Amino acid sequence: MIDPKTFAASTLQLLQDDPRRYRLFGAYWYLVKAVLKKFYTSDNLHLLGDHVDRDAVERMPQHTDLQSALAAAVEEYRKNASFNLGGSEVEDLAGGGTFRLVDPDAGGL
Repeated sequence: MIDPKTFAASTLQLLQDDPRRYRLFGAYWYLVKAVLKKFYTSDNLHLLGDHVDRDAVERMPQHTDLQSALAAAVEEYRKNASFNLGGSEVEDLAGGGTFRLVDPDAGGL
């Protein structure tokens, strides 16, 4: 079981080390961002602003609960870390193909 607070703490560390890693979460980025914002603010990580790209959110598959969504986010991160290497073009999990993931809160990263 993934504890959201532990997930947030480890993800915060990953993103503080290299903020460009947010893209590795692909379509799950805005879910991950929301979980991070439950425990942290932009004082901890500049990525935690208020921007939400509704188009990107709609590309995230539906999940029955937070646990399954976080597990899928972790798997997406692993896949993209292995094969996408931080590129802004990420897989469109809902419709196939790819889309460009750019969060303005990242400040051009």
